[in-house]
Amino acid sequence: MRIKILIVLSLFLLAFFAINACSVNWDDPESQTADEMFAGESGASAGWPAGEYPGPQASRAAQAGQENKAIIDLPVGGTLSSGATNPHQARSEETNQINTPQPVVANTTAPVQPTTSSDTTSVSGSWSLELNDSVSRTAALTLFQNGDAVYGTGSINLDANTTMIAAAFGTITGDRLNLDLVSLGKVNLYRISMTVNGDSATGSYTAFNPSSASTTGTANGVISAHSS
Repeated sequence: MRIKILIVLSLFLLAFFAINACSVNWDDPESQTADEMFAGESGASAGWPAGEYPGPQASRAAQAGQENKAIIDLPVGGTLSSGATNPHQARSEETNQINTPQPVVANTTAPVQPTTSSDTTSVSGSWSLELNDSVSRTAALTLFQNGDAVYGTGSINLDANTTMIAAAFGTITGDRLNLDLVSLGKVNLYRISMTVNGDSATGSYTAFNPSSASTTGTANGVISAHSS
């Protein structure tokens, strides 16, 4: 049974090739294109009435919607970019856009300026201080100032019969003077905090002694001569 089927199929193929061979102009084969040879002498093809088959190339152009335009040039998967006429040009434009260097935007943000405190009061000069708690003490100091740093030397009267050399150091912030006064020889520390107003200053202090408890009192000062 299989042999019979194979024989029938072979005969069918031979008949098909014989028909196509007859349709070729063997006297002048170069006058026909491959499409005309396959279409046959009459131009008939499946699905087309005899004499109306336009040929494979025209058929493909008609399916594409544009005569004499190759189907391979048609865009696939969406529209092309603006100005592009084929996929190759569209890809070239996209590559150029990717490779085009973008301009660098300069940072125009203004730098943050550091905040400055209010004007610092000048405390350079000769000072007379009075420290009062249960005992009254006086001090004479010459102070110097660099920015907010204050330092100097002088003397302090611990009592009516005892005068000691003293050193002072501290800071001035605005009109607030914080000064540590240390007596040398018999060591005592007087931590003074005063508000300066013109040529005078008022505030308080705490006295520290190695052999006794600390004490507090009031502090007053007068500047007799300013130094530059």
